[in-house]
Amino acid sequence: MNNNWARRAGQTSALAAGALLVAGTGAAHADAVSHDNVGAGNGNQVIAPIQAPINICGNALAILGAANAGCVGGASATNNAETGGADLHSHDNVGLLNGNQVYLPVQAPVDISGNAGAAGGAANAYSTGGSSAVIEESGHVEESLHTHDNVGALSGNQAEVPVQIPINACGNAVAAGGAANASCEGGADATYNGSADLHSHDNVGLGNGNQLFAPIQVPINVCGNAIAVLGAANASCEGGSSAVINPPEEDGGKGDWDKGGKWDTHAWAEQSDVVEESLPLVGDLTSTVPGADIVDGLLGTGPQQPVVPANLVQGV
Repeated sequence: MNNNWARRAGQTSALAAGALLVAGTGAAHADAVSHDNVGAGNGNQVIAPIQAPINICGNALAILGAANAGCVGGASATNNAETGGADLHSHDNVGLLNGNQVYLPVQAPVDISGNAGAAGGAANAYSTGGSSAVIEESGHVEESLHTHDNVGALSGNQAEVPVQIPINACGNAVAAGGAANASCEGGADATYNGSADLHSHDNVGLGNGNQLFAPIQVPINVCGNAIAVLGAANASCEGGSSAVINPPEEDGGKGDWDKGGKWDTHAWAEQSDVVEESLPLVGDLTSTVPGADIVDGLLGTGPQQPVVPANLVQGV
């Protein structure tokens, strides 16, 4: 069977650069002011910068031949604010559902990397990259939410919910009747640099002056990813998933919730997770630590590791 098609598929898709989306320094700052609104449903504001880079990288498929895929890149979203994050002010609103504000930056990089599938042959995949989402403020200026002097029902409420959802499934080699070799360097990372300065006071009525600050990070990394039927599945991974909330440096990491000047709290969180795995169906399994050799299966030629895109294995 001629394998030229499989080779071309692997080479053509090997150097996919990835998806990159950056909100520039000037445009990322949110300055929203709502005040002196009288009536019902007036002066409500929603700021929602949405970034959703999706990168499916490598992409080689072969039948009765070899599928070789390599990728350098990933999915990345960065929201840089030169002068700070959100600056929301809502005050002196009278009536029903007035002066409510929502600041909702959403980032959702998804990277499914490597991607080689073969039936009756070998599947080799290699990836360097991952998915990352960063929200940061230069100068470590915190978000500022102020609501006061609102009269009525459900007025002057504020919500700031930065959402980051990097998902990285790394390596990705599947073979039926042959060997599946996968190697990956990367992971899923979400970083939020900032904190909130919330002020709510002198609100009169039902459901007024409520504030919500909820940074959400959901990094998911499924690493290694080699599946073989009647062959060997070999997977190697270096990376993991991490979610980090860094407070501003200038004030020692203070996040202020000030309601009538009575409460000052310090809070931040940092967490990380690393997963390395390979899934055989029938055959041998070698799950290796980063840098270890990958061993070919039934159709292999000996010990080797899936190579970088410039030197992809051409199969049998």
